[in-house]
Amino acid sequence: MEELTFNKENEGKDLKDNVGLGWGGVIGFFLSYLGFVLVLGFILGIFALILDGGTEGNYTSLLMQSHYTLIIDALGIVIALLIFKKVRHFLKMSFSWKPLKKVKTYLYLFIAFVFTYISQFLILHVFKWEEGGSQIDTFGLEGMSDHWFNILLFYLAFTLLTPIKEEIMFRGLVHKFLKEKYSFWIGLIVSAVIFGALHPGHFISATIMGMIFVVLYRLTKSLVVPIMLHILWNIYAVTGMLALLDII
Repeated sequence: MEELTFNKENEGKDLKDNVGLGWGGVIGFFLSYLGFVLVLGFILGIFALILDGGTEGNYTSLLMQSHYTLIIDALGIVIALLIFKKVRHFLKMSFSWKPLKKVKTYLYLFIAFVFTYISQFLILHVFKWEEGGSQIDTFGLEGMSDHWFNILLFYLAFTLLTPIKEEIMFRGLVHKFLKEKYSFWIGLIVSAVIFGALHPGHFISATIMGMIFVVLYRLTKSLVVPIMLHILWNIYAVTGMLALLDII
């Protein structure tokens, strides 16, 4: 609890980081990001249709698979970050490798992973508030190709690109902005609820995970640590999904 106590020195640093970034910048960034994703998807969709001879075929179906859409999504946020300098400045102070030199950071990671596992187990298997295998249908994984390159892209999209993108968006931008604008708790609740809402079928478990990521970010003062936990958890979850499908 001592680690979570509000620190006046950090408050001054956070307010300095927030100079020049207001609601207009945040909303503009997210709208631009969504716009770039739509434009990229449209352009690639046209190419896929051309390659398929004008009708829906293999290339169009391939483009619609979840991991390919996630790669397009990641490209959209990269373009938006390149354009919005104030957002980059706001985020850059959140990336520090210093916590990785401390033993307690790895203790936090271990505790966070165990807590995440226990909460997921209770929600999925004890209380049965959510269905464990529902994401297979959500991501349309039935009938997915087991070609090594397709599996590689799948892992890249779900276990590297998505964790980095989501931590930048929800913890680095949404939580941090609301924390500095209002309070730590408003930032935690709003960012976690939005994160949960964007995980259909797993709202409760994803919301709890979002809160865990925020606490980890708060304890270590670096987005690098929740990104690491997010990557580790997604590797565990994705491997489990592919095992259910007998792909690996």
